[in-house]
Amino acid sequence: MISAAFAVLASACVMSMMVLTCLDSGMRWFTGRSVAGVQEIVEQLMVAIVFLGMAYALRRGEHVSVKIFTSALPVRAAAVLRLIGIAIMIGIVAWMTWRTGQTAWRSFLTGEVRFGLLQVPVWPARFAIPLGLAALILQALPSAADQFRQVRTGEDGPAVPAENQAF
Repeated sequence: MISAAFAVLASACVMSMMVLTCLDSGMRWFTGRSVAGVQEIVEQLMVAIVFLGMAYALRRGEHVSVKIFTSALPVRAAAVLRLIGIAIMIGIVAWMTWRTGQTAWRSFLTGEVRFGLLQVPVWPARFAIPLGLAALILQALPSAADQFRQVRTGEDGPAVPAENQAF
């Protein structure tokens, strides 16, 4: 559920970015001047789009992956390697979540802004990063459980379809 909610939020950011970009382009066409602050706002939206959409991409199996090596291995051996990979990924992403969370909190406390034509607050985009990373960890847990099941049983394939493994 969290990954789907974040995907909807990321989609809303895409729509906002499109509207702002079209508005800015239209204003430049008709008046020769940009709308103040659009570039700064679009930059912040881009960060939210990327990080809020990662868990949903994992849920749907749409991250880039190379299976040439594991596809040649027996089911259990391949599952062990994938489980190790997921564990390493969770560890690294957990560390990233902690560090980016600290940065977001500091940004919020100091009132950090992006200077440009408008002073756009940076902290909302900074908070999107650890939130998206935490959702990615939560979404990786069913994948880890499925790999663990494959190691234990030697059976190939997910126990539950990926679409139903939602966090």
